[in-house]
Parts: sequence; C-alpha cells; structure tokens
Amino acid sequence: MLREKEKVVNNFLAFVEVAIAWLSFNASLFLYFGHFSFIKYKDSIILHLIIALFWYLLGKYFRLAQVHRSRPYSAILFNCLALVLTGTSILGLSVLVFNLYYIGFEPLVYFALINLVLMFGFKMSLYEFFKRARKHGRNSRAIVIVGDYTAAPFIEQVIKYKEWGYKIVSIIGDEVLSKTYGGIAPVLGPDYDVASLIENKTIDEVIFIKEHMEVEEIEEMAHVCSEVGVIFRMYSPFFNMLKSKAHIHHYNTMPLLTIANIPTDYLAIQVKAIFDFIFSFFVIVLASPVFITLSLLVKFTSEGPIFFKQKRVGLRGRKFYAYKFRTMVVNAEELKATLMEENEMDGPVFKMKNDPRITKIGRFLRKTSLDELPQFFNVLMGDMSVVGPRPPVPQEVKEYERWHLRRLSMKPGITCTWQVSGRNDIPFEEWMKMDLAYIDNWSLKLDFVIFLKTIRTMIIADGH
Repeated sequence: MLREKEKVVNNFLAFVEVAIAWLSFNASLFLYFGHFSFIKYKDSIILHLIIALFWYLLGKYFRLAQVHRSRPYSAILFNCLALVLTGTSILGLSVLVFNLYYIGFEPLVYFALINLVLMFGFKMSLYEFFKRARKHGRNSRAIVIVGDYTAAPFIEQVIKYKEWGYKIVSIIGDEVLSKTYGGIAPVLGPDYDVASLIENKTIDEVIFIKEHMEVEEIEEMAHVCSEVGVIFRMYSPFFNMLKSKAHIHHYNTMPLLTIANIPTDYLAIQVKAIFDFIFSFFVIVLASPVFITLSLLVKFTSEGPIFFKQKRVGLRGRKFYAYKFRTMVVNAEELKATLMEENEMDGPVFKMKNDPRITKIGRFLRKTSLDELPQFFNVLMGDMSVVGPRPPVPQEVKEYERWHLRRLSMKPGITCTWQVSGRNDIPFEEWMKMDLAYIDNWSLKLDFVIFLKTIRTMIIADGH
C-alpha cells in the first residue's frame, strides 16, 4: 500500500514545507528580538501569508515536494538552497512594500539559515525512511531493460542501489548481458518482442540503453510503450526527438529520456488522489444506513451472498477484486454461456438489457447504479478512483487489441465518460475511444463534470 500512499504523502509534503518555514520565521524573530512575531507584532501575519504562498509554489517548482527514487543529496541541497534564497528575497521585498521596517533585514538572515538547515534535515530524514522501505521490497516498480553491453553500468547501479525500488523483471540483450546477469533476471534474446512482454506481464517502465541505435528503433520502442501507457526511458546522446510529453530524468549522473503519454500534472493528480480518499471515506461513513438497508434487501429477496466479488484488471494490468451488491442469481456465470447469442454489445463485453439472471432488487440497483456503492471500499484501498475508465475482467483484456490496452494506464474508476453517455447504446470500439480521449484530455475539471453527470444519471435511473 506504500505505493498508493506515496501520492498523498508527496502532496502533503508541500504543506509541511510551509509549516517548517513558519517555524523558522518565528524562531528567527525569537532569537533576534526575544519574542515570537504573533505575540508582539500582529501585522506580521502578512509575512506568514506570503511565506505560505511562495514556499508552497516554490516547493512545487523546485520539485522538493516529491520523493524521488534516485536523487542525490547534493541535488536536494541545491534545490533547498535555491528555494530559501528565492523565498527570502521575496520576503525581504515584502518588508519594504508593506513598510514593516521594524522587523528589519537581519532577522531574515537568521530565517534563511534556520529554514535551510531544518528543510534539508527534514528531506534527508524523509529520503532515508523511503530508502529503507524500498530496500525491504516496498514501493517497488517493475522494469524491463533493453540494451547491449553498455547497459551493464546501469544494471549494476539498479542492483547496488536497492533504495531506488526497481525490480528487474526481464533483460532483453546480447550474450554479454546473458552471461553476466542471467542470475539476476531472465535474459531474453535481442530480437525478443517487447510488446508481447508488456502485454503478458505487469511492467511499469521500459529502460532502453544501447551504444548504437537507429531513430526508427527508438521510435518503435517509444510507441510500443506509449500505446499502452508504460513509461519509456532511454540513455542516449540523441535527445532531438523530445516531444511535449518527454523529459530528462537523471539516475546519478546518467540522463535518461522519459516519455509518458499519460497525465503528468503533478499537483492536479495529487488533488485527485486526496479527493478520492476523502470522498470515499465520507461516502462509506455517511451512507452506512444505505449500505445496511440494501444489504438486508439483497439478503432477504434472493438466495446467495450480499456482495458480488469479481477479479478485475487495474492500473497497468494489476489484478484486484472489485465489490458490488449482488444483482444476479448465484449461478449467473453458468447461465451466461446459454445467453451469448443475446449479447447486445460488440467486442469482448457481454451486456443484455433484459438479462433473466438479474434479480428484482438487482434490477433496481443497476438502474440507480447503487450496486456500485461497495466499490468505494476499492477507492479507499487505492485500487480504484472515483472517476476513471471502468475496470475490465481479465478475460476481456485477453481479447483486447493492442491500442485498447492504454486504457489501463490510468487507475480505473467507479464512473467514467461511458457511464454517463449512454452505456449499452455505445459500441465497444467507441467506448474504448472515449476512455482514451478521457486519458488524453484529463483534468480536474473533466472529472468534476463527469461526477455531476453521474449524479444526474443516478437520479434519472437509466442504467441497465
């Protein structure tokens, strides 16, 4: 669960940096004047508000609010120093603008030193905590390394620096890599199909390191990854192919090209994660009487369990169990084979408007979408989001075309564009295109619009 918590922690760090800055400011005034600013000078609240605003924005700008896997302490110190110098300069300018001459500039020097020491100390402690967690196998990322003998130094670093949290799933390379690292991970031939490997295994990143390469080879590899939402990194002197969604990420002194055609707005993603957790928690608490009532109705109107548990496919192929209120008879899966000719959906999905397997209370739950309520527990556990592409079952994924797989590059949701745009009336291919359009155009505003439309859909009760 550390992987899911990290997103919330990173967003929380920005506010911690503000708190450290406030503490440093008051400590500097106490050392210089012998009292705290709030006690002696009430209008110093202006400076506290300025600190809150600029330390939050600068923390995001210098990426100090993120817990990087491979960032050296020298880089962290440099960014802390840059933030403190920039922020203190703005604070000094504010003293002049708001005529706070009684504070003076000397306390700001104390403030800068205290803030630098406390912030860097906090960052070092935090990084050490996450490093220890990754050394014990938590918060890991599954990677595939594609390369020749020049990839050896990077593989050595991955093996050495366990705090990076990288787990090598496979190495696609030559005989040199096979002889040296065959005991670390399966070494496949240089012509092995990376696309099939990504489709059949849970892969978070593909790292490409070769001495000699062709632009066509790089473009094909990047396309193979971006098509299904897997991060692609590359070590090469040729960075003229950078696109709008590409950037350079350093592992120690080694620059790797990173291409990701998934949402990258860090702040917005953290807001989404926080909203998911808080909203699902309050729904579960406040709607507990509804949960109890529906549970009793399901239990006493048909034989079988209250909840229906089904294995689903989540972010980049990760399996999890999704929960719903049971809306069908207990032998629904057995009866499905006899109803395949009545399927009203094209593609690998089965949908039937007047499905005889649905119970009376189940029909009501489906029309109002109340059968989805237990999935808020999935959101709370981090397997799902409130808004996102619907999670498919494993059998459906096996029948996907390659371009369909990119819908798995975002965390699945309880509701999505398909849910509020006609559901069963939408062909399968159009459904897939709607999910990809959601990923390509994702924003908090789009999530908000889909959320409001979902409420409308539940009131109208036009579900099947």
